[in-house]
Amino acid sequence: MRVLIFGAGAMGSFIGGVLAQQHNVTFIGRPVHMTAIRDSGLEISGKTQISLKPRSIIAFENVEPLKTGCGPPDLALVTVKSYDTAGIVPDLKTIIGNDTILLSLQNGLENAELLREAFPDNIILGSTICHGVTYLSPGKVYHAGFGDTIVGSFEPKNAKLARNISKIFTEAGVETQLTDNITGELWTKVAINASINPITAITGLKNGWLLREKRLEALLENTCNEVINVAKTTGVQLPKGSRGNLLERTKRVVERTADNKSSMLQDLEKGRRTEIDSINGAVVRVGNKNNIPTPINSTLTILVKGLEKGKSK
Repeated sequence: MRVLIFGAGAMGSFIGGVLAQQHNVTFIGRPVHMTAIRDSGLEISGKTQISLKPRSIIAFENVEPLKTGCGPPDLALVTVKSYDTAGIVPDLKTIIGNDTILLSLQNGLENAELLREAFPDNIILGSTICHGVTYLSPGKVYHAGFGDTIVGSFEPKNAKLARNISKIFTEAGVETQLTDNITGELWTKVAINASINPITAITGLKNGWLLREKRLEALLENTCNEVINVAKTTGVQLPKGSRGNLLERTKRVVERTADNKSSMLQDLEKGRRTEIDSINGAVVRVGNKNNIPTPINSTLTILVKGLEKGKSK
C-alpha cells in the first residue's frame, strides 16, 4: 500500500516508521527532519525500536516532488497540528486522488469535519491515538509509552474500509481497535487531552506526575468531568456511556505514558504554538454555545495561551 504521512513530526514519524516496515511510505515534514531521514534514516527508540535506513522512506519538505510521482497514495494520514489542517488542504488536493482514503490522526474536534467538507468525494476516517511519542532530534523519535489506537468511519457504508485500516495498523505493530462510534471516541480523546496536556504544559511535568500528586489528580478529574458535561449536551454517545469509565481511561493513559512529555509541553518548550484552542478551547466554545459553564477549561486555556506569548517573546 502507498501511504502518505502529511505532517511527519513525532507521532507521524512513529506511525510512518512502523508502517514502512511493510508498506511504501512517503513523509512530508519539516525540512531539517526530512533532510536527516534522507541522509541518515529514521530511528525510533524506547518501547518500540526500529532503525530504517536512508531511502527506505521517501521524505520531502513539500508536495512538489509528488506532483510528478508514481500516482496518488492509497492512504493519506493527516498528522499536522490542528491549526494547520485548513492550510494543507490546497496542497493535499494536488497529490491525492478520488480513491485516496484520508485518515485524521490529530488532536481536537474539528479536523475530520474540515477534511470532510474539503474532500467530499473521498472517504474520510477518524481516529484517536494515545501513544506517548517525543521528537528527540532530526531523524530520531522516542516511543515513551503505549496507548489505545482506535479507527472508525463516520458513515456505516465505510465501516469495512475502516476495518481494513485497523488491520493494517495492527499487523504493522500498532494494535488498533475498530469503533462504530468514532464521534464519541473523538470526544473521549478530547477529554483525555484536555485533562492531561495543559496541566503538564503549565507545570512542566511528565504525565506520570498527574497521578503521583493528589492535587494534580483532582484537577485532572475535575477537568475531565467538565468535558463530559459539555459533550453530553451535544447528544454524542460517549463510549461505554459512563463518567467513571472515561476517567479510568484518562488515568490509564497517564499510567501508560508516565515517562512521556505531553505534546503541549513539548510545544511550549520549543517556543511553538500549542493546540490548546482545538482541545480545551473547543470545549469552552461548545460549552458557551450550549450554556454549560466551563471555568476549569477556560482557565487552563487562558494560562496556556499566556505561556505561549511568554515563550514567543
